[in-house]
Amino acid sequence: MNWILPSDFSRRLIASLVLIAWLALCGGTGRAQEAAVSDDGPEERPTWVARTGARVAFVADAALAALRVTPRPDGDLKQRLRVGRRVYIVSRPRVVDGRTYLFVAVTRRTRGWLDRRAVVHPDRGGDDLRLLRLARAETGGYERLRLCRLFETLFRRSPQMPAALLLLGETATAEAQVIQRRAAPRVRQRMASGNADETAYFDNDPALDRYNRLGIKFRYDPANKQYRYDGAAYRRLIKSYPHTPEAEQARQRLPAP
Repeated sequence: MNWILPSDFSRRLIASLVLIAWLALCGGTGRAQEAAVSDDGPEERPTWVARTGARVAFVADAALAALRVTPRPDGDLKQRLRVGRRVYIVSRPRVVDGRTYLFVAVTRRTRGWLDRRAVVHPDRGGDDLRLLRLARAETGGYERLRLCRLFETLFRRSPQMPAALLLLGETATAEAQVIQRRAAPRVRQRMASGNADETAYFDNDPALDRYNRLGIKFRYDPANKQYRYDGAAYRRLIKSYPHTPEAEQARQRLPAP
């Protein structure tokens, strides 16, 4: 029998395949050992807030919420921030002309200087009372409701919470008449089409949309021809703070089912 000896190329190919198989076996064993030793999972990367030490704040006074390029009253305006907007304080305050400015990040690319009094901090003492004063001083019903909802979100453990909930309920009750005046002309116009009944048009009027996004609900009362606030803030107040003077007022104002 004649044996065919492998060529140099064949021998090198076989040797390479054997080496690859051996490395794969060793690597698999090593990974298995690592998995057996470390069962804590991969180390999480720190968040941007943790890396930078930024502090979270929320816009509470829209009249002061002018984001500027420089910390000056006449600094170029970047944008006007709305109530409830979250910002991140990324540097120490700077005092200019007796006013304290904060350098804040609004988005990854948008930063600027903001009057310190424009924002509140959930963890800073006294800011709950300051926000409640801003809400009471606000003359616009919808704007006051936004401030009350911001208070309810940020200061859940505040001793001022019963007062904030009562203010929210009273403002929403009064705002029902404002919505009625805005919606009535549109409903009368659409009723002429005969496509739907009056109650359906009132319950779906666009004037309700922005209140709905705040979690504040109104229903149309066809018997009395007017909107009624559903009383959710009063019920939260009575349930969470039943023995407070505010809860007693809420019971008197709560609409009948």
